[in-house]
Amino acid sequence: MREEHPLDDEVVALPVRVERARRRIAYQSDPALTDALSEDELRAERELAEKIRTYERDQRWKQIKSASTHADRLRETTAEMERAEMADVMLARKAIAAQRRESNPRARLASLYQHRTWSLRALAGVVIAGMLWSAVNVQHNIAPGGPSDPLYWASFGLEAMISVCLVIIMIGTTRVAEWGVMGNRTQVLVAELFLLSLTIALNTYPHLSAKHWYDAAVHAVAPVMIGVALMIHNAASARYSTAIARASAEIPTDDAEDLLSAAPAFRES
Repeated sequence: MREEHPLDDEVVALPVRVERARRRIAYQSDPALTDALSEDELRAERELAEKIRTYERDQRWKQIKSASTHADRLRETTAEMERAEMADVMLARKAIAAQRRESNPRARLASLYQHRTWSLRALAGVVIAGMLWSAVNVQHNIAPGGPSDPLYWASFGLEAMISVCLVIIMIGTTRVAEWGVMGNRTQVLVAELFLLSLTIALNTYPHLSAKHWYDAAVHAVAPVMIGVALMIHNAASARYSTAIARASAEIPTDDAEDLLSAAPAFRES
């Protein structure tokens, strides 16, 4: 029997190895061997894809928020611009209306009359306040004993006589000045000075006799203010009357007649 040698076994196995090598050469260049991902790589790619999608969603949400904020700001800016334009339009209309009133003789006359009314009312209020203050001072000077003194109530009548004369002069001067009648201004002035001196004396004589100069000056403030208010009232009445007469003369006759004829129709409507 022939004895087998190990070298023979290797020779016999060579064809098998060669065949295996040839089959391997046919597949070892296939990209699938290197491109195929392992399980760990697949999990990593999955996690990466999820992170990318999360990032993209966040970016889209930020874009939406930015667009919404921009739209809100644009809307607010537009609204502010519209309000500013409307305010400018209203201011321009007011300016045009004011200019028309200043250039319109009838509007100027009405404004002048309104200013005259309120100015004279304010001066009348000053005079009334001074009269009340003077009445209390005169009552305290003449009848300091209180209600038990008969002169306590009569002293009001004394100051009232002076005050009524001053009020009549004030109202009468205003009324006649509206018709351009100034009268004897010297006589009116003398009467006003006499009444003013009398009320100052009634307010200050106790302090003057005691040589309390400060108290006399304090108690003379109210009657002096009455006199100042009367002077201003007379001057203002004359000036307003002249101004109203001139303003009325600037209104055309036809316009004045149309205005007077339109007044009853306006009241009826």
